[in-house]
Amino acid sequence: MITSKQTALWVPGWYELDQTLVLGENQKLWFFQTPPEDIVTDETTPDFIFFNQLDSTTNCQVRSARVVEMVHPQIGPLARIDTDGCDYLFFPVDGEEIVVNAEEEPGQVYDENLKIDHWMVHVTLEDVSEPIVDVV
Repeated sequence: MITSKQTALWVPGWYELDQTLVLGENQKLWFFQTPPEDIVTDETTPDFIFFNQLDSTTNCQVRSARVVEMVHPQIGPLARIDTDGCDYLFFPVDGEEIVVNAEEEPGQVYDENLKIDHWMVHVTLEDVSEPIVDVV
């Protein structure tokens, strides 16, 4: 087991393709084996990029890890990202939940006073396992 902290990038594919992340929980997490070229990252190179494709599981690896930090550049620290349903819910550590369309207008915030340009979330992981071969 790798005990150092590692970084991951959560870049939404929308349409219920993304994983729900919960701060402090040890979860099975799906990552790209080789990230697609069309996924835009910023200036930092993460250790992992979360998997979010419907039609291919061949470019995927599963690991167990604990989410110790999630930060969105505009929203700030997050406690949870809930991706179950036609809307995604972002729960800032301090503040009200943010409801985002994930179907008709992916990335569109329902709160008209809030404009988010990019939905990339920087995630810090601890206790990252080696790839899990037998995933149920």
